[in-house]
Amino acid sequence: MRRGALAGWVVALTLACGPASRLTGQGTGDFRYDVSDPRCIPTRRDFAPTIRLVADGGVPDGGLLAWERAEVVVEGLPPCRPLDVVFGQAFGGIAYAVFQADFEGRVSSAQAPLRGSWAGADPDAPITTAEGNLFVQDVRVLADWGAGDYLELTWPRRASSAGVDVLPVRGARGVYGDLFLPSTPPPWPVLIALGGPEGGLAVASELERTYVEQGYLVLALSYWKTEGLPQVFSRIPLEYFLEAIELVKEYPGARADRIALVGVSRGAEAAGFSWPAFDVWTEPSWTYRDAGVPAVPWANALPLRRARPDGGEDVVLREVWGEALRRANPAELEAATIPVERIGGPVLLLAAQDDQVWPSCDFAEATFARLVDAGHASRHPLDGRVCFPGAGHVLNPGYVGLPMGRATAFERDDGGVFDVFGGSPQANGQATREAWRQTNTFLEAALR
Repeated sequence: MRRGALAGWVVALTLACGPASRLTGQGTGDFRYDVSDPRCIPTRRDFAPTIRLVADGGVPDGGLLAWERAEVVVEGLPPCRPLDVVFGQAFGGIAYAVFQADFEGRVSSAQAPLRGSWAGADPDAPITTAEGNLFVQDVRVLADWGAGDYLELTWPRRASSAGVDVLPVRGARGVYGDLFLPSTPPPWPVLIALGGPEGGLAVASELERTYVEQGYLVLALSYWKTEGLPQVFSRIPLEYFLEAIELVKEYPGARADRIALVGVSRGAEAAGFSWPAFDVWTEPSWTYRDAGVPAVPWANALPLRRARPDGGEDVVLREVWGEALRRANPAELEAATIPVERIGGPVLLLAAQDDQVWPSCDFAEATFARLVDAGHASRHPLDGRVCFPGAGHVLNPGYVGLPMGRATAFERDDGGVFDVFGGSPQANGQATREAWRQTNTFLEAALR
């Protein structure tokens, strides 16, 4: 059971006509009512519009959780009046849109804008298309209808509810991570969240926040780049993950028979091909019983590099992985192919068509075909794969409701060089929302 040691895990991988009346304003400029539709002609001039935040179930005192949708509603506008709205977040993120009021003088941020940071009706877009960082912030909303006064409100948001407890795990059974306890009563199904080549707990903890609120006991697991663990992504023992499973199974209230693994990027390598170590291409990423797990031989292909308008440089890695697959011989590919058909539960594979880090849709399709060929998919009807068009490598259920404006490329520590992740802010936001929904549905069916 060389690489079948992970068998039994449930795996989820992982935007005019003549002038009847005229108003002017700073935001919308000169605006003429369209007399071809008399419903657009105001019958009065004493407009006093109001602004409010609308959410299903109201807005809690502590604010809305990141995946909880809301809409900004402005009422009392002149009919058909344009409305400029800016959605600002404290740490560098803004999105904007110009809406048009309906015949009743109403605008909602969930309607399609005339123009702005996104296109079409998209209730998440005021947040997801912002240029902010990938974390939860309050949103300051300013709306200008052209009469010289702004309407404003704060859209309060929070990462998790007050009822969630966190227990640091620092070395028990050699495991490092954080254990998140839901506010719902036990017993709890268990979810183990894995990040990728960034190391540490950052991405795993983002996955945690979305699922602990759904009543799962979540272990956000670090497996490298943490004190007490390997400091490079190389020769990581698969036994470490087995110890993490045993650790969380022992926690009071844990459903030892209901355990899922959710991994993103290299953390999803529990299903697919095994690849060489990150930045140490001559070494295996993983070991089992001290022996290196065979990996696809690295082809030493060069990534695509292109100049940025600001003088920096973009690095596109996608074809490097594809070239390695093309150069490997059948025996090498077979040795590096993880036997996903041995997994003792259903498998969900989520991938992104515009992933510029690696061809994740191709990997997901190949893995799913292996499940089908082996009869695994017929034994486990929940098996599935989804390729999200237009989305990039940032696809992650844990990022639902977060700004995506800076998630199409990430600057390296040395500055000026950006790794391209792909997608657009709106496509990434929409795909992440749908990935979160589908993962929730999958986990609910598999673990409850």
